[in-house]
Amino acid sequence: MLSTKTQKRQRLKKEYGRMSLSYQQMFEQTKGVISLLPTHFNRDESLDLGAMRETAEYACQQLKGHDGAIMIAGSTSEFYAMTDEETLQMIDAVVKTVNGRAPVIAGTGRAATRLTVDISKRAQELGIDCALVSNPYYMQVTDEGLYRHFSMIAEALDIGIMIYNNPSTSKMFVPPHIMGRLSKLPNIIASKENATTIEKYYWMRAKTDSKEFKVCCGIGHLNYMYEAPFGCPAMVTELMLLAPELIFAFYDACQKKEFQEANRLMDCVIPYHEFIADCVARRNIPSTNDPEIGGRATALYQSVLKCAMELRGLPGGVVREPLENLTGPEIDELRAVMERCGWI
Repeated sequence: MLSTKTQKRQRLKKEYGRMSLSYQQMFEQTKGVISLLPTHFNRDESLDLGAMRETAEYACQQLKGHDGAIMIAGSTSEFYAMTDEETLQMIDAVVKTVNGRAPVIAGTGRAATRLTVDISKRAQELGIDCALVSNPYYMQVTDEGLYRHFSMIAEALDIGIMIYNNPSTSKMFVPPHIMGRLSKLPNIIASKENATTIEKYYWMRAKTDSKEFKVCCGIGHLNYMYEAPFGCPAMVTELMLLAPELIFAFYDACQKKEFQEANRLMDCVIPYHEFIADCVARRNIPSTNDPEIGGRATALYQSVLKCAMELRGLPGGVVREPLENLTGPEIDELRAVMERCGWI
């Protein structure tokens, strides 16, 4: 008699032509450049699944020959502005397009544990390889509440789980001692660690075992050069969609500890981030986030990314309200920035 887990994996193979990765396999493949995909919306803010398939195909082509994965339904994907059904439709379209050519990590975090378990199980049925589970948000919870939240989700799933430790949006931080406990659960395999200081990253590494849990660079290319010396295996970034050659070269330089070269490559990205900062400065963005860590940029960076993708000839689209799209003059300015960076 086949186990329920085996039956699920065989059903996925029959439907998709492949099985999702086991959590052991996902642990081994959690390395390299994890590419963030935005969710594409039409001008009327409806979901554009055709554009999602096109971007997923582009990401697969860029990842060919490189370590990495595709990440969807997180903050860059505006998951908070989508219904569960829209999220699952988008996941289904991407998983079928990728078809096993790269691991697919999909955000399934919700404010409450039971809601997270429900959508995570449905996403698992669609064939994702790893669930990206954000911290519970809106309400504050205790250390034990955090542990129960993630452990109950882990118990409900057969696939790998990556904890999305992003205090700037959730207002909640999984402390190192709780992450250490969670890392001992078999299918909690990694964290997308949005650590804003190298000290926080260091202690997260110190309290977990790299043989069973991977602490990934959640903020991506801006922090990776400082986390790589501590053995950080992966970085999450949107830049693979805009400058794939640069971002792979940067990752490789960091892996080889060629940090002068890595620094040179990151200097090439300065005009892009300065442009985002200028867009933020033009707007009144009330926020409790420290502007020094880019907190207010969460109001604009998805819009900048989508416009930049369109300038690259890729799908883009609009952001959903209440976020703002760039103005016409800002798009012209972005075009000049991207020409200066050599991206178009």
